[in-house]
Amino acid sequence: MLHPKQHLIESFRRWCRGRDPLLVSCAPGRVNLVGEHTDYNDGLALPMTLDRAVYVAVNDSLTGLHELRSLNYQESISCKPGAWPEVSHAHWATYVAGMIQELPPPKPVAMMIYGDIPLGAGLSSSAALEMAAGLALEKLRNTPIDPLQMARIGQTVEHKYAKVKCGIMDQIVSRVGRAGHALFLDCQKLEWKHVPIRNQDAQFMVIDSRVKRQLAHSKYNERRAECHRTLQSIRVASPQINSLRQIQLPQIRSLKESVLRQRLQHVFDENERVRQACSAITDSDWNSLGMILSASHESLRTDYEVSCEELDFLVTQAESCPGVFGARMMGGGFGGCSINLVRTENAHLAAEAVSAAYEEKYRYRARIHVLDKGMEAHAEWL
Repeated sequence: MLHPKQHLIESFRRWCRGRDPLLVSCAPGRVNLVGEHTDYNDGLALPMTLDRAVYVAVNDSLTGLHELRSLNYQESISCKPGAWPEVSHAHWATYVAGMIQELPPPKPVAMMIYGDIPLGAGLSSSAALEMAAGLALEKLRNTPIDPLQMARIGQTVEHKYAKVKCGIMDQIVSRVGRAGHALFLDCQKLEWKHVPIRNQDAQFMVIDSRVKRQLAHSKYNERRAECHRTLQSIRVASPQINSLRQIQLPQIRSLKESVLRQRLQHVFDENERVRQACSAITDSDWNSLGMILSASHESLRTDYEVSCEELDFLVTQAESCPGVFGARMMGGGFGGCSINLVRTENAHLAAEAVSAAYEEKYRYRARIHVLDKGMEAHAEWL
């Protein structure tokens, strides 16, 4: 089986009638170990990269149009430079066209995209697509772009074109994440630290529920709006507070609306769980890290209310398996994946047991991904 990069290059040649790409870039997807729905609240997060990525191959277009093709969707889109393709905001081409709008190349491009990140699973395929396209455009423009600035541009594309009011975590980790490390990310200061993961005795395992979710059409934006409303409510009495990162327990208790108290309680507790998880990883304390993951899931299920029946089932089943330290739902919610911390020697049996139980209940198999060391974003001329 061909490596995704080689598959992309050979497909590009066929698409462009024998022409090779000038360059190929890639950017990885991510899992978030803990720190969910904290990034857009100026909080803390602890993501790591996957060993799965989005790859982009580029050459100059010979038609005078930007020509975009997705191998995953087997679809081609074209548009004039400066114009917008006739696609919806949830379409794959939105992310590429948005990056092209924000980073116009010197000439029209022929750009082919291929990725092996499961789509719609909460593994940040969209952020990886933005960063891979951005790296390719950076090369073509021959002007270095600071990684944080690149991440900001990707976030702008999400907000402006895809209509998802996401935070910046996914773009940052896709752009600057290191293999074999988690990324301790402060989303208020936009500073990060690489944290080595020495996990010979334990592995992270992602279980894809295969319940697809479209963040812009789900309650994701509603949760962000609730957080904004919470902040505005608190600022009436404490105008010096600029983000939920500054909230303390007395201010949580002062909120009259119970739903807003729940949302804020999750954000407050989740930031502390990130700090605890960072220490647990540094100490290779897998029991503590597992308990942190499970506590995060319970908070996401009850306080933030972004889980779903299938994710709850996956977590419960995993936690009942020998060797599983802890599990939680991951990503924006309402579908997608769970992340599980499991003793290496028990990983295979745990995966089989959870998958079998899920298939028996829901009549289709969950997809299992045992994580390797991850990978790093890069671009190279061919």
